[in-house]
Order: sequence, then structure tokens, then C-alpha cells
Amino acid sequence: MNKKIIITILALLLIIFLGWYFLYYYNSKDNTVNLEKLKQEQPQLTIYINDVIEAAKQLNENDAVVSNYLVLGLAWKSLADRVKDLKIENYKMYYKNALAVYEKGIEATNRSNTVFIVNAGNMAKYLEDYELTENYYKEAITVAPGDAVYYVLLAELYEYKMNKSKEDIVAVYDEGIKRVIINVGFLQTRKEQYLEKAKK
Repeated sequence: MNKKIIITILALLLIIFLGWYFLYYYNSKDNTVNLEKLKQEQPQLTIYINDVIEAAKQLNENDAVVSNYLVLGLAWKSLADRVKDLKIENYKMYYKNALAVYEKGIEATNRSNTVFIVNAGNMAKYLEDYELTENYYKEAITVAPGDAVYYVLLAELYEYKMNKSKEDIVAVYDEGIKRVIINVGFLQTRKEQYLEKAKK
């Protein structure tokens, strides 16, 4: 490869990185301003807002520590829960922030950490994006096919939110029963409970 091409590629990569950095910086600056305003309007949320600000600061200082993504994601989710409880509009914005953080955690762990994947799915569910939720729950099953809980999450999503057919729901339980070694009885019981309910 000649020098011009290499220099051009490096320049493009630098421009992309700087663009991403400034976008992230200004978004986090906007978030801080909005949070300070929310704190003044709703002082009972101060502890949750401070948790978000502190977790964001920790992440900005050392984004290589994967646990910082978990802490910030949980802080956004906790704030969203409280804002929702207070029936304040725009509470979904905070779930979106939590989802964005968990998605960064997914990328930071090379899509191998099911804690990030399932939490992203849960945030998508709060945002009523059930297709995205389904994708994340299926991805969690792919990463950790021996974990019974992920099959239950997917089956319940199908049952309660996506109104999937009985066959689709039973297929999720059956797949789990075939693949799970520990807690197979738990899945079998959940399947039987579902089938009993489906008769009514």
C-alpha cells in the first residue's frame, strides 16, 4: 500500500474518532444540564441524579473498566424508575440512556457478557421495542445456552408482550429443556404452568 493511502486512512480514522468524541462530550454535557434542572424541579430525585453524574464521571475517567458501564447503566435505570413512579413525562429518555450505556458495554465485552445483553433487552422492553428485546434475549441464549433464565425471559416476552402463538412459546421452553443441564426442572415447571394457563 502506498504512503498516501495509509495517511488518508489514518486521517479519516482520526476525524471519525474526534467526531465521536465531541458528539459524546456535548451529549453528556447536555445530560448534565438537564439533570441539574431536574434536580431543582424534583429535589427528591437528587440522590439518583447524583448517582448518574458520579457514574458518568467514573466512566469518562476510565472507560476501560467494564464494570463502570454496569454502574452507569443501573444509575440511569434507577433514575428512570423513580421518574416514572412520579409520573413525570419523558421518563423513557432515561431508559434510552441506560440502553445506550448497556449497548456500549456489549461492544466493550465483544458481545460475550450476558449481563449487558440481558440488561439491554430489559431496557428495550421498558421502551416497548419488543423486537429489539427479542433480539437481545435471543443473543443471551446464544452466548449462554445453558442458562434457564434467558429462555423464561424470551417465553414471557412472547406471551405477555408479543402475543406469540402457543407453539412459539412452547418451542422456547422445549429448546431450553434440551439445552439446559442445571435447572431443567425449573423450565419444565414453567412450561407446565404456561400450558395449564393456556387451557383456560
